Amino acid sequence: MRKRGRARKTRGRFIALEGADGTGKSTQAKLLASFLAKRGVPARTTREPDSPLILNALSGCESKKGACLLFAADRASHAEKVERLLEEGAWVVCDRFTDSSLAYQAGGWGMDLGQVEEVNAFATRLRPDATLILSCPPSLAAKRMRRRGGESGFDCDLPLQKRVSCLYRFLALRGAGRRIVDASGTQRQVGERIREEVEKKWNLKS
Repeated sequence: MRKRGRARKTRGRFIALEGADGTGKSTQAKLLASFLAKRGVPARTTREPDSPLILNALSGCESKKGACLLFAADRASHAEKVERLLEEGAWVVCDRFTDSSLAYQAGGWGMDLGQVEEVNAFATRLRPDATLILSCPPSLAAKRMRRRGGESGFDCDLPLQKRVSCLYRFLALRGAGRRIVDASGTQRQVGERIREEVEKKWNLKS
């Protein structure tokens, strides 16, 4: 009698939530994972930077090129973890991925976009199945940061955040699974918009 092989698990989906500081990515990533779980979808959340060692190194790094390479090193390790989860059938909701490096390092810091893309392409070829870019006026994002007491010199640099937002809009025009989501409403309203995008893409309506 022919032995039956173990059924191959269906590969999971990879969803990245992107956007400037104060747009609500971290909160919405958790809410989206919870929504997926209620639909019977095995969901996991991850975020970048992922490594405490990298975070410590970044805190003392004064070089833009050095920071770019540190972020890429963190992404290489994080992407391997995401790949394993996807192969196990999990849906991964990630708070920031490659587009964050492009938006902040090229848009915010003024580094060459092509060079930043090359560094990240070397770090990983993994690409999200969907990238939802949360967008709201930078002044509103800064207000949110102040309200929750999480503002830092980096977060409150309004001109930088405006440049970051512009680069995100440029990336959205490239397509590749990217969609802009209006993040200027309440937490609930933004969550509903995100869920609508996910439901529409993967037909998850119950």
